Amino acid sequence: MNKSLDSKVITIKKLLAEPNLTIPVYQRPYRWTEENIADLLTDIYYQCKRIGHKLGNLCNPDNNYRLGTVVLHHKKSSPFELDIVDGQQRTLTLMLIILAASKSERFKSQLEWYSSATIRLPDCTETHKNLSNNFLLIERQVNSPEFTPDVLDFLLNQCEVVQVTLQHLSEAFQFFDSQNARGLDLSPHDLLKAFHLREFPTSENTLKQSIVEHWEQLDTRDLKLLFSTYLYPIRRWSLGQPAIHFSKANVDVFKGINFNNACYPFQQGIKVIHNTIDSYNKHPHRAIDYQEMDYPFQLTQTIINGRRFFEWVTYYQTLISPLNNFSQEDNKEKSENWLVSALYKEDKLQEISVDNDPRPTALTIFQVIANKRKEESYSYTYSWRQGDQYVRRMFNSLVLSYYDRFGEQHLTRAIEYIFIWAYTLRLQNKSVYLESIEKHIRRNNLFMRLQQSLSPVDFLNKQLPRLTKIEATNIRGIETLFKELGYYSSAKAKESANEQ
Repeated sequence: MNKSLDSKVITIKKLLAEPNLTIPVYQRPYRWTEENIADLLTDIYYQCKRIGHKLGNLCNPDNNYRLGTVVLHHKKSSPFELDIVDGQQRTLTLMLIILAASKSERFKSQLEWYSSATIRLPDCTETHKNLSNNFLLIERQVNSPEFTPDVLDFLLNQCEVVQVTLQHLSEAFQFFDSQNARGLDLSPHDLLKAFHLREFPTSENTLKQSIVEHWEQLDTRDLKLLFSTYLYPIRRWSLGQPAIHFSKANVDVFKGINFNNACYPFQQGIKVIHNTIDSYNKHPHRAIDYQEMDYPFQLTQTIINGRRFFEWVTYYQTLISPLNNFSQEDNKEKSENWLVSALYKEDKLQEISVDNDPRPTALTIFQVIANKRKEESYSYTYSWRQGDQYVRRMFNSLVLSYYDRFGEQHLTRAIEYIFIWAYTLRLQNKSVYLESIEKHIRRNNLFMRLQQSLSPVDFLNKQLPRLTKIEATNIRGIETLFKELGYYSSAKAKESANEQ
């Protein structure tokens, strides 16, 4: 091991009690925002409450909470100074929290050690200004009822960092570079895995191991597609919020409630369902009747942290699969997924229709937008374009949301309705971007309307506008479907009809 490198895990109390910490002049200014501070404090509150930490209790190392890494450089020119090479933003914010707490009589006995603790700063106007502004924000937080002596004790004695101390400046920069640039960054679903594994109660440790093994076997690309293409946009659009990109900053969308903490009134119904299903499946009668009750997951439900989150992800990964893999060559006999079953059932009924209705079926719609329809009039060979893929994602997401809420009730009618709503955007625009999708949803948000609908009729009863002009090119198959469904007639055709 490199003798010039010293690595150890230390508590926040030990880190901030170090009297020789210095921010070197080459460091960028301190720039944490109010949102960064709120996220840090919320995380600390949550973790403290999760383990039920109390001031005066013996600290259990298994409940320690890691806040990251701090890289220090031990300067030869000044052997008593330790430059903070990496971790400046978080360390300075923690210092502000302790400084604010030290000014309150509530925490005086807990912070007697703090009087000599300082961090020397460079002469940087931006850093000093931001520290001053953030101190006022933090002071209000520290004086709030949520910031209790228990929380402070948890922060000092059970929150920790990995402290890496290096002797040579070149090594410090190299370590910083490898940590922040060259290393493989954790994906959002990796962060969610780590969070929800921490949420498992000790009684489910055996189950946790099997879930970890299952998760590790999943294709990372499939998980990325699942979250970024479906789960994240659907949850955001259903709340009337934008969903352009899913990143580490958005993982809170998939964090929810933990029944080990205080149970608020809104959680009671969820807790009843959660425990009832577990009790039913564990009952001795299941060894006789071999019945099993599935949890009634919903895309927009309140997430239950821990085991249910992983079950929720697995459930929707299965449900979404036919949307990604739909093909007209799917075996009608062997296919048992919800989409293929519904489409082929409806197609068979169409074939024996007494009045031989020429209108395209829901199956035809899927075949065309998937570029699987053979007839020349339905040719749509440009479905590979980026804009078309954005529209297809929006269409798929709303079809999935409808099935998730109402099952196969009026599903084929809903597919036609959703197709017209989604592909109107494609026909009206020469180019489609992610921003175009967001604007289209804001203008007439069917995701929100669906969540507010108590029956399929509530969702489908609003008439969609008909097109009179098409701006897009190379969309023959889509245009044909719009005409046959009665949602497009050109201005010239209208004038001709009026003259007659």
